[in-house]
Amino acid sequence: MKGRKISRLRGLFWGLCLIALAAGGLIYTHGGGPTLPPPEKPADTAPAAREAPDGEGAARQDTGEKQPPEDGKGAGETAKKIPPGPYLAVVIDDFGFSKAIADGYGKLSLPLTWAVIPFQTHSSYAAKRAEAAGIPYMIHMPMGAGGDKKWDEKTGVIDTGMEAEKVSALVKRALESLPGALGMNNHRGSRATRDKKLMEALMTELSFTSLFFLDSRTASDSVAYKTARAKDIPSAFCSVFLDNEPSEEYMEAQYERGVALAAKRGWVVMIAHARTKTLEYLTKLSERENGGATFVTMPELMEILWNQGDMSSKKESSKKNSFQEKVFS
Repeated sequence: MKGRKISRLRGLFWGLCLIALAAGGLIYTHGGGPTLPPPEKPADTAPAAREAPDGEGAARQDTGEKQPPEDGKGAGETAKKIPPGPYLAVVIDDFGFSKAIADGYGKLSLPLTWAVIPFQTHSSYAAKRAEAAGIPYMIHMPMGAGGDKKWDEKTGVIDTGMEAEKVSALVKRALESLPGALGMNNHRGSRATRDKKLMEALMTELSFTSLFFLDSRTASDSVAYKTARAKDIPSAFCSVFLDNEPSEEYMEAQYERGVALAAKRGWVVMIAHARTKTLEYLTKLSERENGGATFVTMPELMEILWNQGDMSSKKESSKKNSFQEKVFS
């Protein structure tokens, strides 16, 4: 009797085990149980990038997080403020021929911008000297002038009749030789800067870079500045040549003319040259009052002109140039 009960209990036990196994298999087959949910496809809910007012700078995406200050400074840092105008930028052309001249100008406290001619004996030295002193520099690009021989008899000069591919190659070569340059202006070029087709080719090439362009205005009917603007390139033009004559009296008169233009328009660019007499005059100028104008470098001036709607060189653009990240900081 007792043996029968044990046998029935064993049978009941194994029967229950079989039922449990069958139920487990049914649950597994139908995907039950505490399984992890499938990966959730991220919803496309990120806010659209907001266009900067007046096209200034790159659009910023509003992620809901606290954005850093516009100047990239942390909360504990103070950005350099844009000084009050009118603004006066002095560009010194023709660096690349003399180490002594570069050293002399490197000691000036006056805010200046150097224009270095590429491929000269001391071009690299001048660029390195400028960088060591914290002086911004441009490529002083040789261009054909009236009375010059045909361009293909020269080396490295942009001139009329040149194909766009040749212009592109010359610009790239100059950039490779002076990689720290922030802008470009023309060395001579009274013939080249009148040529709309040639300037179209030049500015197309510059539009692929972060360089700004300064029209030296060696020809009154130059189309370089206008073409640069049309290509959305930050640009300005020279209004006064400071040292066409080497006397201090002449340079002083030209300087006063530049200050008057700045007061009228809000800004002015003056070009001088890497000469001893000019260095002597600028040394004296740096030791006295500036006549009410604020000296700025060309990158600083381009930042001002590009981002302030009340300045006459303003061009609405969404283009953000690398030189803007290096000024006022």
